[in-house]
Amino acid sequence: MMTCKGREKLAIKIKEQIPNLIVNYDDFTDNGKFTSTAWFNYQRGWEIAGDDACVQMDDDIILTKDFVKKIEKVILEYPNTIIQFFSMRKKDIDIGTRFEPLSNFTMQQCYYLPKGVAKKIYEFSHIFYKYTEHKFCPSDIAIADWGKANKMQYLIYCPNLVDHMQERSMINKIRSAKRQSKTFQP
Repeated sequence: MMTCKGREKLAIKIKEQIPNLIVNYDDFTDNGKFTSTAWFNYQRGWEIAGDDACVQMDDDIILTKDFVKKIEKVILEYPNTIIQFFSMRKKDIDIGTRFEPLSNFTMQQCYYLPKGVAKKIYEFSHIFYKYTEHKFCPSDIAIADWGKANKMQYLIYCPNLVDHMQERSMINKIRSAKRQSKTFQP
C-alpha cells in the first residue's frame, strides 16, 4: 500500500484490516519532473513486488466487508489476469465485470498484478519517465501505456471491492474529492 506523510492514520486503519500488508511510505525528497514524489513511491511499489503476484493499493480507500476473503476469491478465479477493484465508469452499472484493453487503465486505488507483471511495469517505468510530459503523477498512465504496447487486457471487477474516500488528492490538489465507485458495496 502506498502512503505518504500526513496520511499515516489512513495507512494504520487499512493495516489493521490487513495485518500482513506491506506499507510503502513516500519518503522521497526530489519530485523529479512531477508536482509530487508519488511517482517514485508507485515505482518503488512495483520494484518491491518484483516477480511476485501482488495487490497494489492506495491509502485513501474504503474496503468492502470481508475484503481479503473476497479479493482472494476473485484472484483465484483469474490468477493470470490484471484485475482492477475500483472504477467509476458508467459501464460498471450497465455491464458489470468485464475485460477492457489495458490502454484504458485509470484510477489505481486497488489492483492485482499477476506473477512477473510488476517487474515488467517497473522496468517500463524508467522508459516512460523519460518520454512522459505529464506533470502530475502519471503512474496509471504508465500502466496504460505499457498495456497498450503489449496489447494486453485487464478485468474490471464489479461490484468494486474498494471505494475512494472523499478526500482531496495529494497528487493533484485541483482534482475533485468526489471520485467514488458506482458499484461499491460496503
